[in-house]
Amino acid sequence: MMKQKSISLLLVVGITSLTIFSSCKKSKTEDPTPSSTEEIKKKEVKQSDQTGSSAADDALEDVNNYINNNIGGGSNKRLDTYNLPCGVVSVDSSTVGTVKTYNMRYGKVSKCGYKFKSGLITFQLINGSKFSDMNSQFKLIFTDYVVEVEATNDIVKLNGYLTSTNTTGGYIWESVTANKTVSHKIRGSFDVTYSNSLTKNKKYFQTRTWASNNGWAGLSLTVTGDTLNDVSEIGRTLDGDYPYQTHILNAFTWSNCGTGFQGPYVLKVGKARLDATVPNLNPAYFQIEAGYNTTGSTISTVPVGDCNANTYKITTVLGTTTITQYQLY
Repeated sequence: MMKQKSISLLLVVGITSLTIFSSCKKSKTEDPTPSSTEEIKKKEVKQSDQTGSSAADDALEDVNNYINNNIGGGSNKRLDTYNLPCGVVSVDSSTVGTVKTYNMRYGKVSKCGYKFKSGLITFQLINGSKFSDMNSQFKLIFTDYVVEVEATNDIVKLNGYLTSTNTTGGYIWESVTANKTVSHKIRGSFDVTYSNSLTKNKKYFQTRTWASNNGWAGLSLTVTGDTLNDVSEIGRTLDGDYPYQTHILNAFTWSNCGTGFQGPYVLKVGKARLDATVPNLNPAYFQIEAGYNTTGSTISTVPVGDCNANTYKITTVLGTTTITQYQLY
């Protein structure tokens, strides 16, 4: 299975947060020349509306990893042994009747990139006899699942659930070995508690599809929003408590730009927009488009949409003000 660190949908990457709605007073349109590489590399480690979504996506990745590469035997297709996901200290299980529940326990014993993870995630089949059955469904439950940023000690804590329905059947690695298209429908509702003690609820509506046209080298992952036509997430903003919806306007697609299962997997295309409902400010949205290229101090004026893609174009529209920024993945 592809390394899914890439599937976190950073739909408000590089934007401090929705405080911009209340602080922006300009009335002219701004479309500055793209910054130099060094300038757009300057990323502030700060909590925003995507922080909780990223944590949830990483957790779902860990569970999919365990299901497909351990329970599902996917490791036999490419590895001799299975290693637990980063931050996981143990996985145990218990069975009540015919229902088997897996307990994935995290502990702050090792750093995962620039983060530490702790808490508990449980998951179990709630439909089907095995995870690879067509229309099988598993439920993932967050119990005080905490992700902490080492540099700032900021945390997000998740409580709630996600469900994943295997609408096509098959393990993810079978998209390579059996030339299957494997699709999962993701639903969920979870609370995100931030370092400032505010708690916001998020709801997920996504379809994730794995397919290959050339073994591991041809493996790709596509993510779409699938409620109200294209909505992938509904919630309220961290700053201002404004209701929002995230629309995936063009599917996000990560493709293998290597020859083996290791990748690298590159986000080639995708466009999403976060629409917020803000009193006395209309329209109010962020739009992020993947697929641009930054080389040295030059940023492509149109998406390249290939393995050279490494930059987002981020457009903020606040009433009569438009601001365009570029940021490296």
